[in-house]
Amino acid sequence: MNQRTDTTPIPALSAQARHTFLQLETAVSHLRSRKASIFLAQARKQIEDADGTPLAEEILKGASELCHLNWALILPYFHTLKKLPSERDIIAPWTRLARKLAGQDIDVALTFVEQTPVALDNRGIDGLFTWGNLASEALEQAETRAEIWKAVKSYLEEAGACQYGYTLSRWRFFLHQAVRISKVSPAAAEAFIQHGNRMCLLLTDAETARWVEDGLDPCRSEPERVNFFSGTSLKALESRDGLATGVALKDRSQTLALICEAALGHPVKIQSNTALVGHKGFTGGAATDGHTIFLPDTVPTFSLLKLMALHQAMLLHAPDLPEKPDKAPFDPTPIHLDADRRLLKKLPGLIAAMEQTSGPDLPANYPRAFEKTVTPTLSWWGDILPELISQTSATFSEIKEKTAETYGDVPPELVEALLATMMAEGERDSDALWQMFREMLDNMVFDSPDMEELQENVKTFFYKEWDRNLSDYKLDWCLVRQRSPDDSPNDFVEKLRDDLHGLITLLRRQFLKLKPERFKKYRAQPSGDALDIDALVQAMVDKRTGSFLSENVYVRRDKRIRDVAVLFLLDLSGSTEETVNDRRVVDIQKEAMALMAEALNSLGDPYAIYGFSSEGRFRVDLFSVKDFGEAYDQTVQYRLGNLEPLGLTRMGAVIRHAVHKLEGVSATIKLLVILTDGRPYDLEYGNLEYATADTGKAIREAKRARIHPFIITSDQKGAEYLREISSDTQSIVLPSVDSLPTLLPALYKRLTL
Repeated sequence: MNQRTDTTPIPALSAQARHTFLQLETAVSHLRSRKASIFLAQARKQIEDADGTPLAEEILKGASELCHLNWALILPYFHTLKKLPSERDIIAPWTRLARKLAGQDIDVALTFVEQTPVALDNRGIDGLFTWGNLASEALEQAETRAEIWKAVKSYLEEAGACQYGYTLSRWRFFLHQAVRISKVSPAAAEAFIQHGNRMCLLLTDAETARWVEDGLDPCRSEPERVNFFSGTSLKALESRDGLATGVALKDRSQTLALICEAALGHPVKIQSNTALVGHKGFTGGAATDGHTIFLPDTVPTFSLLKLMALHQAMLLHAPDLPEKPDKAPFDPTPIHLDADRRLLKKLPGLIAAMEQTSGPDLPANYPRAFEKTVTPTLSWWGDILPELISQTSATFSEIKEKTAETYGDVPPELVEALLATMMAEGERDSDALWQMFREMLDNMVFDSPDMEELQENVKTFFYKEWDRNLSDYKLDWCLVRQRSPDDSPNDFVEKLRDDLHGLITLLRRQFLKLKPERFKKYRAQPSGDALDIDALVQAMVDKRTGSFLSENVYVRRDKRIRDVAVLFLLDLSGSTEETVNDRRVVDIQKEAMALMAEALNSLGDPYAIYGFSSEGRFRVDLFSVKDFGEAYDQTVQYRLGNLEPLGLTRMGAVIRHAVHKLEGVSATIKLLVILTDGRPYDLEYGNLEYATADTGKAIREAKRARIHPFIITSDQKGAEYLREISSDTQSIVLPSVDSLPTLLPALYKRLTL
């Protein structure tokens, strides 16, 4: 386009404005006529609005400079300027920073301009410029733009919105780590900025740097690195747990819950405070929303963690705990002092722990010594968040009212327990909570698992869980959701049949040999349902020769039926995304199951296939690939092919549901085969000892039900925790997961002979 798109005279504009407009025309001359016309019409309106304002010269000058770099910056530039304070000492440096970023990377500069209003609201003027300059620093540190621009773009979005409550100095450190990661994998660097940095809430900077070093292991493939740095792989979790110093909440939450319950006289829910990141007033310490106690993931000592928990327990029943947001700042000191007074009245011996924890900051005669003086903030106090408390209270009331109207008499303790858990995990929107709550109640079974009473696509069941600290079960603790996997067409099984035709044919022949005859003949029997001619002739010969006449001249036919049923459980945790010899673990497991299905179809043993994954105790998912009695048809094959890695591994609830399924099958021998690539792990599943204790308890429950479990794991550390789960349970640690497809049929033959 060699001439102006809009030839209408623009006498209403100043000379500088007309000059800027003409520059914009030149900048979009390469665009299609319609696209250029739309852009210029919008840009002209913005120029008209800016022209004649006190800062017109600065604004139009900035637009002229940016249009030389990229025309796409112009409209976001004008839109953002309207949301900035009208001060020259802000507009000018902000424009210079935008221009500097545009010279480094246009995509990053565009994100900076668009996200500026959000960053200004959350970071203030000073923080705004630091936020932008950190992006420029990261671009300068990288060797090439291609390495880091996506990670820097994500940083501007996350840090501008003040995600996770990180300070900008903390973000500077994370960006430095992202630059390190980007030299090996730009995609992993982006994943780290978007999600993986949350894994480092437990870690110091030095520990975080070591965690990053673990993720950069040259032996890892690109998908493995991305999973590691997004925080979704088991290796990432294990590496983080191995580096974190101090006392971890996940290891002591059950003990703390018991201590608080003893102090209050009723159960208390304790949750990681990471769910509160971003809430107004939250500084990263202990807090409560009026129903749940939130504690840091790690603290230096258990004594401090215990004080935090008990102090928040007292706040749960504080008579003057503010439940409405107050525009004017309030002094939380009297509330904290009152909580400690009531705590020491119940447990006077805690004063020694307070003195030891606070050191010289705790004067004598605490807390009475501070009736009329200013008290220093003590490490176990934490935050009082009126807005959070008010919001939580209002949401509880609203959903309780809706529940009563919709469902009638639902136990209030159940409503409170479910709501507290969902909100503690981070969901605070009342509409979203009500939708989740309705779905849960619509499918809930209160007495015992009974699938025939449920007509919904997603069927839900409550199961107990063993708590090794309590030496007892937590009843109705886990919600298992049985659902069908995606059955959209795919060629996974068909392609496997083509690639492994010879192996499949061999397996079918081998398994056909296991198939018994319908009737077996026993010859020369004293009774039966037909004469054995050979035996009868021999008897007559014996009689003629004077020998004893034998009565064993009949044929008896005994019916023999193979009576074996098996249920396969496939681990679909996020770590199965990792690759072995360029194949994902989940695909190797799927291949093994496809081979088993081909073999079992020739044998005739009834079998079921389920995939499993979890995300907390109310989200334990079992995906019904094939149920007992269901044909291994195209739909089942599509389901198997569509299985993908998902979340975590809450093994106990999964095994209990599998036992429930097997108990409904009539068979003399019942097998439960579990294929997994790692140890039991899930949100709020306690430490490894807690998880293995519950899994072991579920295994023993299966054995009491005359079900034979067999665990197959590719985790080379599996031998250690398999002994903890159940020392007498049959299991195998694969030398390599690659061997699973050929090894599984052989194992099955050995188990059922």
